[in-house]
Amino acid sequence: MIRNSMIVFLAVTSCPAAMLQAQLPPPADSPVSARQSLEHFDLAPGMRIEIAAAEPEVVDPVAIRFDSRGRMWVVEMRDYPNGPAEGEPPMSTIRLLEDRDGDGYFEHARLFADKLLYATGLQPWRGGVVVTLAGRVVYMEDTDGDGRADLQQDWYEGFAQENAQLRANHPRLALDNQLYVANGLRGGSVRDSRRPESEAISISGMDFRFDPRSFQYEPVSGVGQFGLTFDDEGNRFVCSNRNPFKQIVLENRYLARASAVAIASVVEDVARSGEESRIYPISRAWTTSTLHAGQFTAACGLLVYRGTALPAALRGNGFTCDPTGNLVHSERLVDEGVVFRGEPVYKEDEFLRSTDDWFRPVNLELGPDGALYIVDMYRAVVEHPQWVPDELKDRLDNRFGDDRGRIYRVVASDWKGKPAARSLEEMDSRQLVKTLAHANSWQRETAARLLLEQSDPEAAAELERVVRRSESPLARMHALWLLDGLKSLREATLVAGLCDRSAAVRRQSIRIAESYLQDWPGLEQAFGQLVEDEDARVRFQLLLSGSFPGTEGLDQLVGLALAGAGDSWMQQAVQIAAGTRVGTVLVGVLSRPWPDDAALRRQRMELAARLAAGSGRLSTPGELAVSLESVLQIDDRSEGWSVMAALLEAARRRGISLQQILAESRPEMRQLFNQTLALSRREVAEGMPSVGLHEAAIRLLAFGPIIEQPVVGKLLAEGTLEVRVGLVRALADRSDDSRWEQLIGRFRSEVPRVRREVVDGLLRRESRTRMLLAAIESGSIRTSELDAVRTKRLIDHGNPEIRDLARKLFDAAVPADRRKVLADYQQALELTGRPQQGEIVFRKNCATCHRVGTIGVNVAPDIADSRSRQPQQILADILQPNRAIDSNYLGYSVLTTDGRQESGILASETTVSITLRQPEGKTVTFLRSEIEELRSSGISLMPVGLEKNIDKQQMADLVSFIKNWRYLDGKTPLARPLPGTK
Repeated sequence: MIRNSMIVFLAVTSCPAAMLQAQLPPPADSPVSARQSLEHFDLAPGMRIEIAAAEPEVVDPVAIRFDSRGRMWVVEMRDYPNGPAEGEPPMSTIRLLEDRDGDGYFEHARLFADKLLYATGLQPWRGGVVVTLAGRVVYMEDTDGDGRADLQQDWYEGFAQENAQLRANHPRLALDNQLYVANGLRGGSVRDSRRPESEAISISGMDFRFDPRSFQYEPVSGVGQFGLTFDDEGNRFVCSNRNPFKQIVLENRYLARASAVAIASVVEDVARSGEESRIYPISRAWTTSTLHAGQFTAACGLLVYRGTALPAALRGNGFTCDPTGNLVHSERLVDEGVVFRGEPVYKEDEFLRSTDDWFRPVNLELGPDGALYIVDMYRAVVEHPQWVPDELKDRLDNRFGDDRGRIYRVVASDWKGKPAARSLEEMDSRQLVKTLAHANSWQRETAARLLLEQSDPEAAAELERVVRRSESPLARMHALWLLDGLKSLREATLVAGLCDRSAAVRRQSIRIAESYLQDWPGLEQAFGQLVEDEDARVRFQLLLSGSFPGTEGLDQLVGLALAGAGDSWMQQAVQIAAGTRVGTVLVGVLSRPWPDDAALRRQRMELAARLAAGSGRLSTPGELAVSLESVLQIDDRSEGWSVMAALLEAARRRGISLQQILAESRPEMRQLFNQTLALSRREVAEGMPSVGLHEAAIRLLAFGPIIEQPVVGKLLAEGTLEVRVGLVRALADRSDDSRWEQLIGRFRSEVPRVRREVVDGLLRRESRTRMLLAAIESGSIRTSELDAVRTKRLIDHGNPEIRDLARKLFDAAVPADRRKVLADYQQALELTGRPQQGEIVFRKNCATCHRVGTIGVNVAPDIADSRSRQPQQILADILQPNRAIDSNYLGYSVLTTDGRQESGILASETTVSITLRQPEGKTVTFLRSEIEELRSSGISLMPVGLEKNIDKQQMADLVSFIKNWRYLDGKTPLARPLPGTK
């Protein structure tokens, strides 16, 4: 890594990964000046970073945008985190920055608007800006030329205001001429502030959009926390703390057309999320939860980079900030057909990261120059007090850095900054239309916005020429949408778009055509030609936007369904397009010749199973009979039985019984079904040649005659884990209770996953719930084996008799001696705990099974993450270890055929073996053939009576250590120092 001594940039050469790791920047003694901050960045090879703006011109920035003159608008959330003190005015501001001398640094700043509450973002529009702030979308403009906003119009109101971090944000004008707003997660009920009679719409779980000219508004699929971006083709992406890159796949307006279609999700996690995500900070990167270390915890400000100043290989990549990790992450967006799949660009590395703990990148923006701009709030703390443990809510440094802020520019190291381009504001319509083909998307989109604002009738002819003659598909897309927005689109022009050589243009043309299908009959013919389009996204959009009437339409649906059989999103689109005709589409799919290739057959079967479930949810008994008849013709038993189970299960959830369906069937079909059902049951009893066939047959056990008791016993004793789970689910779906005593009798011998299924099945019907309570009362099932959710279902049951008995049993579950010990040790909570002494107690008594930081072994549940656990709860967990146990950590004992006995926690189970995890991290594995008996004790491995080795002061010390171990290094400024520490 080579560092340049000049003030405004840090250059990084291409070095092997090992060399880069060896030459990481020095640790920072935060805070540091803007100039010094450059010394602490580790930047991807081939890049350089420059300071574009910094304090005092910028303070607490959270968003920036550039207007058509190249000026930088900055949103400063100076309210963060707790807002103004009582009686004080709001503190957020909007500043307008200019680089008047052309050196790349925005040295001239003026205040455009102040006394705003929690401003989060803005979008240039006409002569001013559209701003998102506390609960509102507001339009601001300087009408008298003094540089200050004298016009402030409330446009929309009703966005939730529960938390500074969770508010509407990122207003952004899109390709479709609509202005989108990210929800912020908390929703709201939004209405037009200018029209008292306007309808309030709920945006719970949704994002929001409106037309900035007609002011029509609606909820749209989402939901984004702090971030919203588009790619060149108009695909929309959002993020949330633990989800760094999410693609919006199904828009709400399409779901509204098919309200009976069950859609599990409308978004795709493009990048790995939650505990599967990985980031590689080089700072301390302190997270409030130890379980989240090395993962995304504050993903925000995402951007699809579509500029020209970074290397071409990064164009179209996704970038996401993580201010907790002090880094910016990059994902390559790999085309997977309908959706994208993310791949980290830098393996075990990041695009940009800093050793400076105060570097807090919260947003990204593309500039007029094609550079990537990074918005750095530069704070000691970015976690909102609402989400941190009680001991951190009043930490001394919550507002440290509230007089600082930086905007960085990142470009390729060999990028030669070009002179400032002519202001787009000075261009006429013809010049703006030419700019729609610019390589930098900022130029294209700003030109499109200006054309939309100006609504120049003379622009239409130029836009028509672009659609027909331009070599740039991006320009053609923009031109089509602008013609639509300007009400100047002609049928022939749209047909040209539908026949365009670019799949992206064809797809956008389909979207535009939705509004014209009824008026322009010629579009139907063009739509029909797209049924066999080679591009998956075109076919996907056709399913969502088109109508498929009559026999020809059904044939088209079947063709589209078969073409997209391997894509779950395409399958959902087929269901949306088919609506109540989904059963007929299923019959059509099953009537086509089946492929010989095993992978293609599997895809076809997945499609058939999804369509069968859709038919079960939507079809009449007569239509279901036709579907069932078609399913019975499938020659592969495993495949046919799976599809049949999907259809019958979905119908039963609607209240349509098997008997109702068979009543509508032909006699020979009823006979064939009964023969099929008998065959499946016989093969369940005798054993199946394949696991897949076994599981399919197990699902059919929920239908037809009652299951023989010996069959149940054999499957529970010899079946694989999936078969045992499937059997319990099949029994749970039946209305009779005759086999549940048998399941309760085997409860102690089962693994946690099967035990949870048994408990859920017992809770499904009131008669079985009484059996569960009887088992708890007799000791066959312990109260500790029910988690908090299932326990609550019992103690809050709607039947008073069941509710009272459940509460009595759970109250009595803790032995009297344990209640007495806990009452006696309450004194420990009144003593001053010394965490450093508590570490000694932990090492001696707990470290063989628990790990805290680098101390101990993680055999039992994680106790290091104590942010939400109070001392009272920690004390109870120590003294009453069997009061509430995660079922994954129950103790098991194994008796082998040669008389050997071992105990531990069930770590894993396979078809042929069982593995136990024991104290000190030891594991022991047994073949199933070696096991005489596997049995759960129903209690924790943690010994009862730990208080015999720990007096009350030591207990106070131990509780304090578990609660406060992360603060012993003294680096986190607490409101009060910990006892016994320096």
